Amino acid sequence: MILAVPLEQTTTGIPGTRLGPDRIRQFSENAESYSPYFKKDLADCSISDAGNLEFDYLPTINEKLALIQKKVSDCLTQKAKPLLVGGEHTLTLAAVRAMISKYPDLALLQLDAHADLRDVGESGSKTAHDTVIKRVSEILKPDSIIQTGIRCMSREESALSEALTMDITDIEGIRKKLAKRPVWLTLDLDILDPSIMPAVGTPEPMGASYREVIDLLVGLKGINFVGADIVEFNPLAADFAAPAVTAANLVREACCLLVWSAHGLQ
Repeated sequence: MILAVPLEQTTTGIPGTRLGPDRIRQFSENAESYSPYFKKDLADCSISDAGNLEFDYLPTINEKLALIQKKVSDCLTQKAKPLLVGGEHTLTLAAVRAMISKYPDLALLQLDAHADLRDVGESGSKTAHDTVIKRVSEILKPDSIIQTGIRCMSREESALSEALTMDITDIEGIRKKLAKRPVWLTLDLDILDPSIMPAVGTPEPMGASYREVIDLLVGLKGINFVGADIVEFNPLAADFAAPAVTAANLVREACCLLVWSAHGLQ
């Protein structure tokens, strides 16, 4: 089940993540349902679009996260796998809070340019896009997070991130760490090099190629992915078609990963 989450509350880079889900949906309408990488067609399975979450009447980040958590829990009640399309990265915290009740041994695979391990974000909040993985680490069991693509962090974050980081090309090593565990995938689009994905609020040079991301996702077929999010798409940062097409295609590939994971679509 696809949940569009136009969250934008703690953004410190270029604003505009609230517009990301609608822009991705617009370009998804013309995208092929067949993945040449997974060699699967989404037309062969049932995937629903639950529409956009409405945040206008919720002033605080905690209220917004509570709504996201409830919607993800509702998704689990319906025996569906959630795919959240954001929206700023803070939404991952709400998703993990919902998932942990069903999957106490949950692991998280983070594809990202940034460690997001600050204790207090640049906005001054402990609940923010740049603290989200730090907050998630306080919920999950030890040794439950893998980071890849990380190339921007504070000194505070570096010691924490070093123990979590694996190279994006070490697919077999990542598989071994995730084997036999339920896994949540969080894919921040700024993992990609800005030449490929300029439509993010905080781009970082020397990013991953599209091929490297696809090779990793396809290489993790058979791992028990129970949900995912794709976050930080920002059409105001680069308002032309190519980045939106790239993001829409990655939504398709994430759907394939969830549908044809170890236990399939529940």
